[in-house]
Amino acid sequence: MSQDAQKPWYEWSEMTSLEIREALRAVKLALIPVGATEQHGPNLGTGTDYVVAHRIAQRIAQRMHPRGIVVPPLPFGLSPHHTGFPGTLTVSAEAFTALCLDVGRSLKGNGIEHVLFVNGHYGNVGVLAVLATQFHYDLGLKAAVSFYFQQAADRVKAHGKTPRYGHACEIETSVVMAVEPSLVRTEALVPGDMIEQSLQYAFNHQPFFHQVPIPFHQQTRNGCFGDARLATREIGEDILDTAIDRTLTFVDGFLK
Repeated sequence: MSQDAQKPWYEWSEMTSLEIREALRAVKLALIPVGATEQHGPNLGTGTDYVVAHRIAQRIAQRMHPRGIVVPPLPFGLSPHHTGFPGTLTVSAEAFTALCLDVGRSLKGNGIEHVLFVNGHYGNVGVLAVLATQFHYDLGLKAAVSFYFQQAADRVKAHGKTPRYGHACEIETSVVMAVEPSLVRTEALVPGDMIEQSLQYAFNHQPFFHQVPIPFHQQTRNGCFGDARLATREIGEDILDTAIDRTLTFVDGFLK
C-alpha cells in the first residue's frame, strides 16, 4: 500500500524513496515542524511543543494535498530558560541553526524550493527568523515561519482568561487537548503558581516589553502559567482552525 493510500497527506518519514520521488512531482512546499522537549509542569508531557508543531503541519499538509509534504519534526529547541525544572532537554542556537541549514540543503537537493517552519515553541522564534533569512540568501530557498500563537493571536487573546497565560496554561493545554490528548494529565491540571515580579516592561504578555531572558523557575514555582483547568478541546480547535486558515491563505500567495 502506498503512503498516499495510508494518509491523506505526504509524511516524509513514512514514505519510501520511490514514493517520495513520485510525490515531489506535485509537492511545492516542505513543512518542517520544530518545537522543544521541555517541562510543562504537571499539566502536559515534555514533548508538547514539537508534537503540536507536527500535528499542525499535518493538518496544513492534508488541506493543501498534494502540494505539501511534512518533514520529520525537530524535537529539540532553545529551552535553557526551562532547565530549572526536571525533564528539559535543550540545544544551543548554533546546533539548532546548523541542523536546520543541513536539512534545508538536503531539501534543496531533492528539488524543494519553498520551506515553511511550523513552530510550536516561543523560545525558537528569534533563531527561526534568522534561519528564514539564511535559507533565502544563503541557500536560495524561499522560507517562512509560522507559529500558531501569532497567526491566531486574536483567538488566543479571546480565550486567555488569566493575566499571564502562554505556557502549560488554558491556551496551550486546550491546543494539546485538540491534537494529542494523551499528553494532557487531566487529573493533575493546576494553575500557575506565579512568583511576583518587580521588573517592569520585561514580559512578553505586556505591551512595550523588552527582550530579556528570565528563567522560568524565577517566574513560576510549578512550571506553569495561566490556569489549565479552564482548558477545553473546543478552545483548542478554534485556535488551530484560525491559525491554519490564515497560514493556508499565506501559503497560497507564498507559492506563486
